[in-house]
Parts: sequence; C-alpha cells; structure tokens
Amino acid sequence: GTSVRQPVTFPLSPSTPRSTMALNATFRAVVCVFFLTHIPATILMDSQAILPASMVPGFAKELLAFHIERHHDPLMAQQPVWFKSLILFEMLFQLPFFFVGFYAFYMRRNWVRIPGIVYGVHTATTLLPILAEITYSKAMPTKQARTVLFYIYLPYLIIPALIALLLALEEKPFGKAGDAGAVQRTGDKAKRR
Repeated sequence: GTSVRQPVTFPLSPSTPRSTMALNATFRAVVCVFFLTHIPATILMDSQAILPASMVPGFAKELLAFHIERHHDPLMAQQPVWFKSLILFEMLFQLPFFFVGFYAFYMRRNWVRIPGIVYGVHTATTLLPILAEITYSKAMPTKQARTVLFYIYLPYLIIPALIALLLALEEKPFGKAGDAGAVQRTGDKAKRR
C-alpha cells in the first residue's frame, strides 16, 4: 500500500518534546551568570565609551587601560561613533534587562519570553559589526591578538542569540510552572473581589 509520510521535526522545533529542549537548568545557570557578570562589565568598562571621564572611578579606568593594553582592543581604544551608539543602547536597554532577565531566568518566569527575544536579537545583532571590526581591523598587532579578542567578544553574540532562539521556539519556556507568578497575581485579584 501507501505509506504515510511522517512530518519532519527539527531538534529544537516547538513540536520537540520538552525533555529535549535546551532551556534546562544548565542553560538557565549560564544565562544567570552571564547577566550577573555583564552588569559590572557594562557599568565599569563599557560605559567609559560614553561617560565623561570625571564620572569613572580610577580603578575602572585602570581596568580598561589594562584590557586595551593586554588585548589590543581597537574599539575600546579608539571608540568610534558607531561603537558609542551601541554602548548607549547597552546602557539604556541592555543594562536594565540584565536585572530583569536574571530575575526571570532564576525564578523561571514565562513572561520573559518576548522581552528576552527582543534582548537576544538586539544584542546578537550589535555584535556583528563589533566582531567584523575585530576581524578586519588593521590595529590588531598579530593574528593571535585578533583571535583572542574575537573569542573574548564571541560569547556576547552566542549567548544572546541562544536566548532569543530558545525563547522563540518555546511558548512557555519554563513550562506551566513558569506562569506561577501570573497565576498567583490572578488569584490575589480574585480574592480581593
């Protein structure tokens, strides 16, 4: 007879059973550590591209000088206008989201899905010109220095891209338990009536 064709499913498609989805405890821990470590990096290092020098503590200036000297970072050394514009968005949009994102991933809150997708896509997109500049900059003294700096920046593309992808693939990234905060608030409203 006739054979029935089975639908093709991909490993991370929404139809994949939850047990195989990558939004597990390990990934949650990586994301939480990523957000927590990105907070001081943004405040102490990246912000120096747009803040007046008088607002930057001395130890942060020394830390940035060490980074530039050690890793030959042409973006932090030269701070072109396009790079400053990306840092401005990092300060205004990403920095507040680090706190929100940490809370939501730590507490397993499904409401982070759409904000997390926006954050992940935005951040991953900003890393493309940064990595291109590192790849093609004539300011890099050696191929090894270029490679090291590329790999320093690469996680800031990969982790946000994975956040966006995995949140986009799963309507309830933390399952029904991820709606606990929303259910609790709904229940509280009903009790007050």
